[in-house]
Amino acid sequence: MSAPGTRRTGHPITLADGTLTRTREAAPADLGPVQALHRRCSVGSRAMRYHAGTPGLSAAGWRLLCDPQRGTTLVTATAQRADRIIAMTNVMRTDRQGVGEFAVLIEDAWQSKGLGTALAAHAAEVARRIGLHTLTAAVAAANAPMLHVLERLDVPAAHVTGPVVDIEIPLRRGR
Repeated sequence: MSAPGTRRTGHPITLADGTLTRTREAAPADLGPVQALHRRCSVGSRAMRYHAGTPGLSAAGWRLLCDPQRGTTLVTATAQRADRIIAMTNVMRTDRQGVGEFAVLIEDAWQSKGLGTALAAHAAEVARRIGLHTLTAAVAAANAPMLHVLERLDVPAAHVTGPVVDIEIPLRRGR
């Protein structure tokens, strides 16, 4: 299921530097641009997202991420370069009723501009629209920027006991 209107018009996000971006539902045809995003990301950024230096997604993996029965994958591009994806956001269903998993990959050059915070807030909105009441995120304990982003969603304090922090984000209506 997708958020109403997301595919057609996209969700606008204006970054701290004034750059306008559009986030829309991903399509199977976006695999090439998503692979290019992965190539432009540093091994460190990919490791923070996947907990390994995953170089890219397989065609089969991408089909799963684009399957609306499994959740919603969003892609973000600047308004000027709609063909160049700079971020990928996932809101995927889990085996727990009403609980989804959140993850995001942002091209290194576009980090620290407010995009992660805006995408997390938009992902929470998308999750509520598809009937989820909670998002989870597995975040590397060393990923201070993502932990900061999630704090903005009023995440209860997480206890770090190892290299990965498992976070639950309750989705309140109207937040």
